[in-house]
Formats: sequence, C-alpha cells, structure tokens
Amino acid sequence: MDRVTVWDDRRGPDDRARLAPGRPRDLDRSPDVLVVGGGAIGLAAAVFARRAGLGRVTLIERAPRLVPGASSGNGGAIAPDLHEESDGPRFVAFGRKSRQLYRDLDAEWQGAIGAWPTRWLDIRPVEAFPLRGGLLDAAGVQAFPGRGGLLDAAGVQAFPGRGGLLDAAGVRALEPDVRLPDGAAARLFEDQLAVDPLRLAAALAARAGQVVTGVGLLGVSVRGDRVSTVHTTAGDLTPGALVVATGLVPPPWHQGVRQRWVKGHMLALAPGPWRLGSVLAGPYGGGTPLPGGGVVCGGTFDEGDRSPEVRPEVSDPMAKDLATLVPAAAEARISHRWCCFRPHIEHRQPVVDRLPGVTNAWFAGGHFTTGIMMAPATGAALADWIGSGRTPEDVRTFTLPRTPSPWPTLGPTH
Repeated sequence: MDRVTVWDDRRGPDDRARLAPGRPRDLDRSPDVLVVGGGAIGLAAAVFARRAGLGRVTLIERAPRLVPGASSGNGGAIAPDLHEESDGPRFVAFGRKSRQLYRDLDAEWQGAIGAWPTRWLDIRPVEAFPLRGGLLDAAGVQAFPGRGGLLDAAGVQAFPGRGGLLDAAGVRALEPDVRLPDGAAARLFEDQLAVDPLRLAAALAARAGQVVTGVGLLGVSVRGDRVSTVHTTAGDLTPGALVVATGLVPPPWHQGVRQRWVKGHMLALAPGPWRLGSVLAGPYGGGTPLPGGGVVCGGTFDEGDRSPEVRPEVSDPMAKDLATLVPAAAEARISHRWCCFRPHIEHRQPVVDRLPGVTNAWFAGGHFTTGIMMAPATGAALADWIGSGRTPEDVRTFTLPRTPSPWPTLGPTH
C-alpha cells in the first residue's frame, strides 16, 4: 500500500503502538497455535483460537505494522446481503455469520471495534436488476426482508416484475442529494455494517495473544504428516498448529493454484455541502459516508499494474463518478489517495482449508475484497477445526484447489 489512508489519520498513539508492537524479547518459540500473517484474517484467527481455549497463541507479521495491505486499505464494508445475486448461498450465509459475530464482539468488548450500521443503495440500469415477484405486505414493504427497499405506487408501475426497486422519487425521499441517472433504479439494503479497519485491527490485536511484527516466514519443515518447524527471520518456531493467513498460498503449497494480487485504488473526499446517509454502489460509481463527514470511494481493479505507486489518473475519476450521483460533490476536495493489493484465488472464492500433505496446518486467504467482512467467521471456523479435528460445515466449499502433496511421505524437508 502506498501513502497514508483516511484511516491512518484517525488513529491515536495507543492504537498506533498496538499495531506496531515489534519483536518481544520473550518470543514464544513453541506456541500451541502459530498464525502467520497480521491482516484481518490472521488477527481474527488468533483471537478465536484464544477464545476457543486452544492454548498459547502467537501471531507473526513480516511488515513493521499489522494490516499493511488490503486489510487496512479498504472501505470497511460488512454488507453480505449485497452478495445475494453475485455469490452462492454459502458465501452469503458465511458473511451474515460474520456480521453477527461483529455485533456480538463489539457488544462484549464495549464498543472497542466501533462498528456502525449502514444502509446501501445499489444503483444500476433498471434492466440490470433480475426479475422478481415484488410481493408486498399491507404496508407496502417487500415481503423478502433484506432483499430490497420500499415500493410506492409509482415504483410498482415503473418497474413491473422487478420488486423492491426505488425510482428517482423514492431515492430522493431517502437521500435528498442523490440523483439517479436516466434509466436507473436503486435497490435498498438495510441492516449492514461498516468499520474503521485500523480501529478493528487494534481491537483484535489487543486480544490475539502474543503479536509480533517485523518477523517473516521463510519456510517450514515437515516430519511425517505434520509441520514440525516453522523457519522465520527470527529463528525457528515449533508450533502445535499452524495457520497461514498470507493472502495468497505460500510455497510450496502454491504449486498448481491460480492466484494473483490485484491492485486497487481508493480515495477519500473531505466533508462538503451535501448530505449522504447511504452507501452508494453500482456501475455508476459510489462511496461510503464516514462518521463526521467525508466519503470513501473505491476501489478500482487495476489488472496488470504491479507498481505500488498511486496513480491519480486512476483514482481521481472515482470522485467524478460520485458527482454523477451526488451533484453537490462536484467540487469536493480529495483528502487522501492510496492503493493496495488484494489476494485473488481462482473463482474469487475465499479459501479456508487444511494445507495439502499435513494434518496440523491450515490456510485462510484469497478473500479478495471481502477480508474484513469475512474475518470473524473465518477465525471462528479455523478455531473450531483445530479444536475438533473436523471440517466445519460452513467452510466445506471454501476449499483449496486439489493438488498433490508437495511433501514426501516420510522424513523432514524444507
């Protein structure tokens, strides 16, 4: 990631210290659970391992600070309902489980995460919405909770068969400063959440066991069917169980896995003369309103761009796109520009699976744009799997592409 994000400027000294703990003198070299990777997924894995009573937990991150990549360079969205028409039912159910875990953790931790409720307007051409019945109860509310918004009489006439859509008048009643493009409609999704990713990371780090930064994975040794030694830049560790949460599958397990990093740009707009209470999404552009004003826009999908540099010619059009929906934002000041790289594994399905050829090591990654959303459910599934030895039902489809084991059947290797 390049340059300061809008989230960095919202952190105080306590959170900054928690996100960059460095290497302790008493590094636990034989933890019961070792987590490699200090993004949202790795932190959640460590937190839930501790909550499950799996013993001593150590997390290592090679960068000087936790969440150095996509986990802090995103918009903080936790909106599983928006995936109903693009991803499978297991994906959506897993995201909804994560959303509930966020609520539970925030209540238990007295608001340490600071999640706030959001509603989304998915704005796109009318014909891009699937046909559906649009059944209404007496109040005119669609009878499929979480799948749409409100219909007035004009909306029923304007969008026959496409239930739950808002026309321009309906959107204006909800968001007075938002204007729909000609031929567009909106679907309302309520009861979603958002977080400040760095505040989330600090809250998780405080409850993740021994957290170490500036220590990277070099490789592992395997004896029989178990990872016996993890080689790091701080020397060898001998964990009972290993969780690799490095975004993409590391060597030697990466062989045969179609995966890549996908660059994306983000930007933030300073507060301006408009009101925006909903997250705007869809092909016209959009943005996420921040507490206290301002909007986060993004991100892009910059295939083939491997440079860590921010390119204003890529980021700045997102501000113009927002202005097509919120005309009052046409002169908005860009306060932050940044970019990050997201982990993408074939089929865009996240992976939560045991690593091939070993019985005490797991991989969780490839979450692409949904790492923040999926983090608590992923951590809970891993803790359950490590503790019980059985594959949790809700991650049975989140499998690593099947490849031969990279390890010989007997003896140690590196």
